[in-house]
Amino acid sequence: MTARQVAEAFDLGTPTGELDLVQHTVSQTWRLTTSAGRFLVKELWPDEDRPWADELNWRRTFEERVAAAGIRIPPPVPPPTKAYGWTSRVAGRGAYRVTEWVEHRKVTADDDLSDWLGRVLAVLHSFEPYPSDTGDLEPFYYVHPADRWREWAAQARRQGRPWATEFAGRLDGYLRQTERLRTTYSGIGDHVLTHRDMVPFNVLMTPTGPVLTDWDVIGPDSASLETGFAAVTFAYRDPRLVRRTLASYAANGGKLVGGLGENLFAHKLGSELGRLAGMVDAVVTGAPQTGWMTRYADPDTGVGDAMAEVAAAEDRLRRLAADLGV
Repeated sequence: MTARQVAEAFDLGTPTGELDLVQHTVSQTWRLTTSAGRFLVKELWPDEDRPWADELNWRRTFEERVAAAGIRIPPPVPPPTKAYGWTSRVAGRGAYRVTEWVEHRKVTADDDLSDWLGRVLAVLHSFEPYPSDTGDLEPFYYVHPADRWREWAAQARRQGRPWATEFAGRLDGYLRQTERLRTTYSGIGDHVLTHRDMVPFNVLMTPTGPVLTDWDVIGPDSASLETGFAAVTFAYRDPRLVRRTLASYAANGGKLVGGLGENLFAHKLGSELGRLAGMVDAVVTGAPQTGWMTRYADPDTGVGDAMAEVAAAEDRLRRLAADLGV
């Protein structure tokens, strides 16, 4: 794929340089400069259509509602020839979308986004209730079948991994946590269509305020559990910011399910379990480490750190819930 091919697919004028790779984690993105301006190009898939491709059509509609409600998003560039949603083929292949480039910096622990975050979540959750959803939780809540956890333990033991004994000793706890995630999510009854990936990485800090990105995974989630997850994630372990986010959410019309206690933060615990599960699976199967995993020269050390963080997160979130009185 070339800069000229992208420019032709989206009618962006004449490129003044090649595609500049911005990031390559879950999806590849590039910066493109042309005679018409600067743009961000995102690859949703490079080849044959995905089974969920049609979902991008109603996600585009949802994204338009978000922008109309005053939530700032990177301005999309509508393609002359649509594939799905905001996407187009490039050189006859794949699915790509383009937005205007937004000059920004990354969110840091010094940024207090609690008021903004509570307001944005409340607006998102006001749009569209969703029938109680008990489907596949694995992609966002990292809920894996018990047999998979047991097989990981067996593989670690057979391979003589240095963490195998500790992992086996903690296995029942991981299974209990996983079942708690499943029952909390399926039984909470406040499912809505929403963003589903409210993390600092998806917020662009600009001189005129935050811009929320990554709208291609819109789908069902619990309003309360997404709020709990986002409040903790953006707080960088500062309980005051969690409290401010929840207060902002309520002040802007958001309603949390009462009596959840530490289960308000079920999604956050799930994300820590997910990191552990991802690292364990990569190590015992020999799959390539990607993203955050690559920080470890010794992947076995990464598994040990992830086990410690799951235990610490469970304790930390329990104490936070008690302090907040949720």
